Amino acid sequence: METKEKRNQLFAVGFFVLGMFFLYVEGISFLPSFIVQNAVLLKGIALVLLSIAAILAGTAFENKPRIAIISGVCLVMGLGFLYLPVPSILQGSTFHILFATAIAFGMTTPTKHAATIGSAAFAGIGILFLYQPFFPVLNSTALHLLLPGVIVFSIVFSQKTVCEQISIGFIALGLIALCQPFLMLFYQTGFQLLLTGLTGFIVAAHR
Repeated sequence: METKEKRNQLFAVGFFVLGMFFLYVEGISFLPSFIVQNAVLLKGIALVLLSIAAILAGTAFENKPRIAIISGVCLVMGLGFLYLPVPSILQGSTFHILFATAIAFGMTTPTKHAATIGSAAFAGIGILFLYQPFFPVLNSTALHLLLPGVIVFSIVFSQKTVCEQISIGFIALGLIALCQPFLMLFYQTGFQLLLTGLTGFIVAAHR
């Protein structure tokens, strides 16, 4: 068992390092041009690697509070990259950081009640940003708040069935939004709602 944990810890660290490398590959000047030209593809791979690393970190390491603190700090950093004037390479990594660290934070946080309230508030603010018509820049960041909020909520909330029902509600709203041609704002947000619901349902079903 100890050997398996050590192996998973090594995998977690390895996937994290490789994921971060792929995530910021476009900022590494000495790499061959064909690698930099495929930065978008590598960023997609980075999201998968970082998510796997987050899951392994949440299960393989014994010191859960330390992982929770690190992932919590990374969540704050991700929000900083999202809303503060930082270099574009950091802004481009915001979604990956928030998505992956939300998984690790949800799996390791000892403060389940506070995390439930905070994640629900996160998702609520995301919905508010999604439908407010005054600041278009906030519309573009709504999914960055919705997904981490729903991920953490689906992990920490004590009633799994409720999490699944909420996720199904998001899926239904997303499908309705995409199928109706009358309310343009509702139509434009259908994909975000659908993706949020699918993510929440998958997380809740496998927790």
